[in-house]
Amino acid sequence: MDKLNIQRIIEKISDIREAIETLSSYAGQDDQEFLNNPEAIRSARYSFIVLAEAATNIATHLCARLLKKAPSTYAESFAFLADHKLIDPSLAARLGKMMGFRNLLIHGYGKIDNKKMLQIMRNDLNDVELYLGEVNRLVTAYGGDVRNGAESRSPEQTC
Repeated sequence: MDKLNIQRIIEKISDIREAIETLSSYAGQDDQEFLNNPEAIRSARYSFIVLAEAATNIATHLCARLLKKAPSTYAESFAFLADHKLIDPSLAARLGKMMGFRNLLIHGYGKIDNKKMLQIMRNDLNDVELYLGEVNRLVTAYGGDVRNGAESRSPEQTC
C-alpha cells in the first residue's frame, strides 16, 4: 500500500479551514448586507471554489492511495470513498451535491443564485467539518496524524 502524503493532506485541510472561516463570516451577515456587496459575493465564490478543490484533492488522494482508483468526477471521489465504507454514504452524497455547486461556480457565473449560495454557506458547511473528521479518522487508521504531520504507514505497520 502506498503511503498517504500527510503533508499534502495537512495543506489542503488548512485551505479548507481558511475557506470555512471566510464563508462563515459572510454567512453571519444580514441577507441584504451580503447580497448587496459584490466584493463579498466574489470573495465567497472564490472561497467556495478553494474549499471544494481542497476537499476533492484530499478525496482523490485517498482514492488513489487507499483504493487504487482514479475518480473521473469530483462527486465520484466521495462516492468511491463511501462505496468502500471509508466515509458515510449520506455525507458523500451531500458533498457530491456541493461539488455540483462548485462546477456551477467555475463554469457559469451568470447563473449563480447568490441567495442559494448564502443558504449553502449557512446550512451546509457543517458537512465539510464532518468530512474533515472522517479524513482525520482515516489518516489515523493508516498510521498518520494530520495534527503534527507524522509519517503514514500501512495498517500492518501500525501494530
